[in-house]
Amino acid sequence: MRPILLTALLFVCAMTILATGHSAEPAREQADPWVGTYRGDSYGNARQATVTITKGADGYYLSKPYDGRKFTEVEKGVLSDVKGGLGRIILGTAKFADGTSVQVLRGDFCYEQFILYGGWDYPAERAKPKGR
Repeated sequence: MRPILLTALLFVCAMTILATGHSAEPAREQADPWVGTYRGDSYGNARQATVTITKGADGYYLSKPYDGRKFTEVEKGVLSDVKGGLGRIILGTAKFADGTSVQVLRGDFCYEQFILYGGWDYPAERAKPKGR
C-alpha cells in the first residue's frame, strides 16, 4: 500500500511542478493601440489624409498635417494635447456585418473634426459566403 501512495504522491507533485512551470513565462507585451498609420478625411473636406502616430518618451506625436504638438493619454482611449489648444483624439472600433473590424480614431480639434481608419483586423474564422 505504501508504494502506491508514494507513487501517487510523486505523480501529483510532478504534475504540480509541470503545470506551474508555464506561469513563470514573462507576459507578452501588447501592441500600443495608438501607434500606427491611419487614413481618412475631415468632415466636409474633400482632402484625404494619411496620419502616422508615433510614441516618444514623453507622449504621442502625429505626422503632418498635425505635427508639432505632443499628445498624452488623459484617460483610457483618449489622447489630448492637454493645453486644450488643438483638441482630442478618441479611440474606437468599427465592426462590419462580415465579422471584420477596423480601428477608428475620431479627431475633435478646435478647427476640424475627422475620422481616421487603421489596423485592419480579421477574425480567426471568417464566415463562408452562402451559395458556394
